[in-house]
Amino acid sequence: MNKVKHILAIFIVLAVLAAVAYFLPQTEFGAKILPTSHANTDVTADSLTVRDTIPFIDQFKGQLEVIQASYSKRKKRDIWTLGKGRTIIYYLLQAQRFLKANGGHVLYMEELHDDPSTQAALLDAISPTGDSLHITLQVSENVFRDNASYLSIAFQVTRMTPEFIVALNQLDFPYDLMVTPFGMGDGFFPDLKRVKNKEIVLWLLMESQSLDSRHNKLRPIRIHHTEQQIENIINEAKSILPDAKGIATRFADQAVEHRQLLQATFEPIKEQGLWFVDLSMNQKSKVDETCEDFGIKCKILSPYNPSNSALDDYVTRTLRAASKSGMAAMILPLNTESIAKVKTMKEKAARQGTTIVNLSTFMKY
Repeated sequence: MNKVKHILAIFIVLAVLAAVAYFLPQTEFGAKILPTSHANTDVTADSLTVRDTIPFIDQFKGQLEVIQASYSKRKKRDIWTLGKGRTIIYYLLQAQRFLKANGGHVLYMEELHDDPSTQAALLDAISPTGDSLHITLQVSENVFRDNASYLSIAFQVTRMTPEFIVALNQLDFPYDLMVTPFGMGDGFFPDLKRVKNKEIVLWLLMESQSLDSRHNKLRPIRIHHTEQQIENIINEAKSILPDAKGIATRFADQAVEHRQLLQATFEPIKEQGLWFVDLSMNQKSKVDETCEDFGIKCKILSPYNPSNSALDDYVTRTLRAASKSGMAAMILPLNTESIAKVKTMKEKAARQGTTIVNLSTFMKY
């Protein structure tokens, strides 16, 4: 009898499970659960379809952030007006990169000089589908694009005081501190850590007529150094300031003319994942051409020089350059005067469509 009851109980449990399995998909609860994967698949497919069906010409306009488009029947050309804050050369290069990346190619580009007050250019190209594009690009005289231009502000650090720390921490924008890691004294690095919103750049001395025995403690990179000695200097500098993002020259007027010295310098820079900024102001610099061989980011920038410019003039000129060319960098000595001069820079920059970024972001453009 007990055995019969046990078998009967098993049949009852199996019947209940079968009923649940049958009715659950038909209930409201089941209906909400089961179709979910199908709904997600449909949404994803729809999203891809929408993206794929956007006409190439609209993608092209979006890439250049065209603020107005029209057609000239007389010239038989599309007229695209672009936001102020980038040069026409920048836009042409951007267009060329976009066309190449998407299977099109440029037939002809020419900057126009008919009106000195207006930046414009002709662009003839072939779209990925083989259509001919005849476009006149022109930069608006008064409409800025979003984040139209970029400005970086860096301070060259020779000492750190409590006053500097307080003043730097009051700045409401990102900035860079160029620091020579050797011979700075025991108290320097703890003070450096108290500074907020900073990005560190290794400010390394390099071969120059201005160097003498007083600079030996700062470990300058010299022409007579071997590749291993140069590598050791750079690696030790990075180990002292491991958060450093790049290297900037200090002095270096002779170093930047010496291709072999630059090659020996760029090899460990590449291995460390750093970028390089030439501040020497030497017109004979070989930095750009040598940099190309190593595939690292390099730029030549103009630091403030009190012997040929007032601080006010330099700051104003650099801010204007950001608006005109799309990007610029201020390289200032770290002192109370220069910090005070840029204290309201974020507001001034915003009024002309300029965003303040650190040098690592600046180096990407």
